[in-house]
Amino acid sequence: MPELPFSAVDLSLPPPAPLTFRYEKYPADTEFDWHRHPWGQLNRISLGLLELQLPQRTLAAPAEYLVWIPPELPHAAHIRQSLDYVSVYVAAAQAATLPSQPCLIAQTPLIRALLDDFCQRGVTRLQDEWDVSQAQLLLQRLRQAGSVDDYLPDSDDRLLRPILLAMRAQPGDDTTLAAWARRVHSTERTLARRFQQLLGMNFVQWRSRLRLLQALAWLKQGRTVSDIAAGLGYATPSAFIAMFVKQTGITPERYRRQLLAEAPLN
Repeated sequence: MPELPFSAVDLSLPPPAPLTFRYEKYPADTEFDWHRHPWGQLNRISLGLLELQLPQRTLAAPAEYLVWIPPELPHAAHIRQSLDYVSVYVAAAQAATLPSQPCLIAQTPLIRALLDDFCQRGVTRLQDEWDVSQAQLLLQRLRQAGSVDDYLPDSDDRLLRPILLAMRAQPGDDTTLAAWARRVHSTERTLARRFQQLLGMNFVQWRSRLRLLQALAWLKQGRTVSDIAAGLGYATPSAFIAMFVKQTGITPERYRRQLLAEAPLN
């Protein structure tokens, strides 16, 4: 991929010292072509799902995670639903202390509280020593929080690739792993082993995460819990609700109420 220029938006911002914040509101199905930033970037969304295309893979994350992009790494983006967005640019010296590869960082209660405070006050650049101290604490907690490569990892493995593509296209498909094995001319045991080795989770866990991401998008669109449960292949709404609570800690209806009550970030 040829070297991409920095955007005019980036070049108009002051260099982060150590952080700079940018706030946006994006409509559903917003696309960003390939670009890069001169600094490290933490991407934060208020709701739903953020998908980033990287040179070698796709990185998808629900709002519970921050997406970390190291300086100058080319990437493109797709935002499925309208949402509030925050870009936190990180100076080179501090970016070097965060992961060297793009990844997801969970928003612990303290990380969330520190970011919420910056966002609610509409801070763009750090103007006083208190904000600098808060930024330094935030960076320390980010380093301690750990990271994961992807919430819903992908694979180019010749056996897994067609399965993952088909499941992404139809999250409600209830095809069993044994049935998939027959379709790709393999065995259930071989596929189970490859899911664990290449994706870091089993088949059911991967499918549950896929369905959760689809459920978040459909809740944003106003679809009912019963409709979502049926669309995702659950026998009953209660089975879907149980999965949702296990993954997020709250019920779908409570999540929907939070969608309706969500205040602007700027």
